[in-house]
Amino acid sequence: MKLNNTLLFVLALLALLLGIWNLIGKRDEIVYVDTAKLFQEYSEAVKVNQKLGEEAKKYEGNIDTLMQEIQGALKDYEKSGTKLDASGRARQERLITEKQADLQRYQSVVKEKLEKQRQQEFSGVVNTINGFLKEYGKRKGYRMILIANPSGTIAYAKDGTDITEDIIKELNSKK
Repeated sequence: MKLNNTLLFVLALLALLLGIWNLIGKRDEIVYVDTAKLFQEYSEAVKVNQKLGEEAKKYEGNIDTLMQEIQGALKDYEKSGTKLDASGRARQERLITEKQADLQRYQSVVKEKLEKQRQQEFSGVVNTINGFLKEYGKRKGYRMILIANPSGTIAYAKDGTDITEDIIKELNSKK
């Protein structure tokens, strides 16, 4: 009977020690990812930025054309404005005002369209990153992966807690 109690006590003590060892030895870290760097170096984010930049350039050409039209109308008004009667000046002023309003409307529409396209394009990239971070965190045994952004959400982090480079390497290798 005493042998069974002693054996039971030793087994319970061993189980307790193994549990403590498991807690101490377990990698239960909190790490972070620098999103600015991630979006600059993750190949899919770079592709989306390039695509959006090319799209914006298309619209810039149209905006430049509209601005040149306004400048041309202003020059015409300056040259012939003194020679025109009141109705002629009013007509040219109205034309200039309409062109300026057209430019403002066009810029507003373009800005809205590009922002909507940006949100759509990046939602896929963000979903990919978030899914990967979840899987990566589980695989590495992290307690938490924080997101650091340019506005300074992490004031201090111990060396070795920035896993951005590893994330970028793994994401870029998945094609």
